Amino acid sequence: MTRVDVIVAVRNEEQSIPVFLDRIAALQLPEGVDLRVIFVEDSSTDGTRPLLRRLANEAPAVSYYTLAQGFGQGPAVVFGLSRSTADAMITMDVDGSHPAAVIPEMIREYLGGAQVVQCVRRTLSNRRVHRRLGAAAFQLVARLLTGVDTTEQNIFYRLISGSVARELLQHPRYWRWLRFPLPRQPGALFKVSIDTEERVYGESKYSVRRLVNLAIDGTLSLMPTARLVTLLGIAGVAAILLYHNGLWVPALAAVGGVTWVLRRYAALYRPDVLQQMQIAECGNVAGSATAGAARAGGAARLR
Repeated sequence: MTRVDVIVAVRNEEQSIPVFLDRIAALQLPEGVDLRVIFVEDSSTDGTRPLLRRLANEAPAVSYYTLAQGFGQGPAVVFGLSRSTADAMITMDVDGSHPAAVIPEMIREYLGGAQVVQCVRRTLSNRRVHRRLGAAAFQLVARLLTGVDTTEQNIFYRLISGSVARELLQHPRYWRWLRFPLPRQPGALFKVSIDTEERVYGESKYSVRRLVNLAIDGTLSLMPTARLVTLLGIAGVAAILLYHNGLWVPALAAVGGVTWVLRRYAALYRPDVLQQMQIAECGNVAGSATAGAARAGGAARLR
């Protein structure tokens, strides 16, 4: 029996979770696959926590962790990966923006040998104009600074094997933005083009400030160290030239910018983030390694 865990970080998703589980439960899974859902709850103020308690009591395929302190969506997803002992894990959003209907195809590709099945957003409906413009600007700037084509991982909806998950857990720099170098060995990577919508249920938790911070961390996480050193070296030389020409204010600003970038870059490498994430509550966890969650070859019994 092959076990697959769906890892979802949730915050104030009382409205979204029941619909999400209904869609998961309706899936026709490949023969011999057990499917579970692990929720990692982060700082909810609505009825998400009591809902998760009830679901975990009613459905053996649903488990959850409530974090004592919020660290953001990326680290919460990574926390879920660190707690899973499944053969493969699927990371996705619960708000309807990631279509659950492609999960059986993702699992089939994994069973066929793929180590990463990456969904690639083909279309996106209902996104506001300022969000579209912001995303396009980020992709352009990130490509120029990092040399990495971010459109290949324009969403973090993917299936990864247990071995890939363990490798990801060794590299904290990728935890915040949930993008990482994809495998290039023949047959290890399979891409699935999907049509998506902007959040279908509930409200976005991302303010403009959070989106900007995420964009900065995402860019730094993808930037090769040699490229970063080169760019900062150029900025340092510019600061020296400005200072020698009497422009000490912009020179100090340049030095401050270099220092800020270095500190932010170093923070992405902190390996103790998972150790800092304390569990306030959990449910249906003890049996997560062995409990069967789906009928082999049938619909997943999640509700």
